[in-house]
Amino acid sequence: MKNLKFALFLFAFIFVGSTDYAEAQARRTTVKTVRKKRRVKRKVRRHNRRVVRRTLRRLPANTRPVVFRRVAYYPVGGMYYVQRRGIYVRAFPPRGFRMRLLPAATVALTVRGIPYNYADGVFYQEIDGEYEVAPPPVGAVLSELPEDAEEIDFDGVPAYELNEAIYQAVEDGYEIIDVLEEEDAE
Repeated sequence: MKNLKFALFLFAFIFVGSTDYAEAQARRTTVKTVRKKRRVKRKVRRHNRRVVRRTLRRLPANTRPVVFRRVAYYPVGGMYYVQRRGIYVRAFPPRGFRMRLLPAATVALTVRGIPYNYADGVFYQEIDGEYEVAPPPVGAVLSELPEDAEEIDFDGVPAYELNEAIYQAVEDGYEIIDVLEEEDAE
């Protein structure tokens, strides 16, 4: 096999000639690149604080997965876990995820006349007798944040980020001041 590769290389070298000749025959073309300006919504700088991730090595007995968009979510104690590399890592259910029952530690909120239920960083709205995961409503005030909330610097303001929502400390607790959105790559 080595002899065959060597023979093909030798044939190509003789056929094409020296590398200087091959480089001289190459046509040079210029390519103009155009950069598109991306709209940055807000500047978020995360502090070097290590956040404890909740993981499970084994699921409790009789835990059944809820499959949504080809991803299996395992509900345990009001939180959801996904399997990664042999362990179960806490994950927030995506928007549009529906369930029949709410977690046990749910708090009822009303923001701008719209009723929500909140549990462990996730907001739910009742739709047709089921509960759907809703985007965090800007202006909602919570008495306390889960321990998973990450401290960040949001445009020079100390804030907390959890499940794509930015919380700021106020007198009554923590208010959602903005929601992070993924940038569209165009």
